[in-house]
Amino acid sequence: MTDQQTGIDKLDQPYPTWFLLLVPIFVLAFLSPLVFPFAGDWTWLEGWIFVLSLALNVGIGTAVINRQNPRVLRNRSRLKKEGLTRATEKSASSDRFILPMASIGGLGAIVIAALGHRFDWHTLPFGVALFGALMVNAGAIFVQVATNQNAHASKILDINKGQVLVDTGLYGLVRHPIYTGFMLMFLFWPVALGSLWGIPFGLLACASLVIRIHFEEEMLLKGMEGYEDYRSRVPYKLIPKVY
Repeated sequence: MTDQQTGIDKLDQPYPTWFLLLVPIFVLAFLSPLVFPFAGDWTWLEGWIFVLSLALNVGIGTAVINRQNPRVLRNRSRLKKEGLTRATEKSASSDRFILPMASIGGLGAIVIAALGHRFDWHTLPFGVALFGALMVNAGAIFVQVATNQNAHASKILDINKGQVLVDTGLYGLVRHPIYTGFMLMFLFWPVALGSLWGIPFGLLACASLVIRIHFEEEMLLKGMEGYEDYRSRVPYKLIPKVY
């Protein structure tokens, strides 16, 4: 029986279990080379707490989203922009410099923190690092909840086919809750690894998201019906009553 006959859209089909099991392994494989070789210490407790807790967090979160809203996982896996028009193309092209900026900031925060452990650059107390790890994971959960509430959430600046405005849940409080979660993660990545020196890189990553919001809203105003009204109803971008 085909998907058309059963009335199931391919985008709404959950990923298989074997794929979900690979997610924490991928996170572990991605983060470990950024942490332990630069730290020069594969027994570093703060490093393992950071890497393992985040891998477990993302793995569980992905499994929950896959069960409740698999369409968003498929939309976020897209790398090709398909819904742009001449009016929105220029704004969306900002990804060419914003994504590298975010990568330098985010990855730099981890690498500098790891180097700080190697060279003992005023390492923060274990309790502070543990608090940082809790905040990183709180940010990751915030990202996952916001992602789960918006089936059209994408990693790239694009307007998906059939995309509709989401203004409920976290999107009824701020317009860009996914970025709120990521900024919390970026700020506390170096803290979780016991470093203050990595914070400027985390701030660079946060700044890239603030810049991206400008271009994303420019794109949405031109390409999504009702977005201007949504901006007036939900005036805050990232933090309720603040910004």
